[in-house]
Amino acid sequence: MKPAHAATSGALIGLMLGIAICLIQAIPIPDALLRIAILTFVGAWMGILLAWLNQLLPNKSDHDNGHRDSGI
Repeated sequence: MKPAHAATSGALIGLMLGIAICLIQAIPIPDALLRIAILTFVGAWMGILLAWLNQLLPNKSDHDNGHRDSGI
């Protein structure tokens, strides 16, 4: 997943989670907007970090060069 897609999906998840929490807790509008903005930003940031981590870690295809381990 590209970092831009991960950031977008993380931001949307943070936005929806923030809206749900603020509706359930009946938080006043100004405070709710601040909390929703923070959760949206943090969700986007976590999405970027997870996408970068996924790119840094080796995949199974990186280790598999067509050779099979004999298990000996």
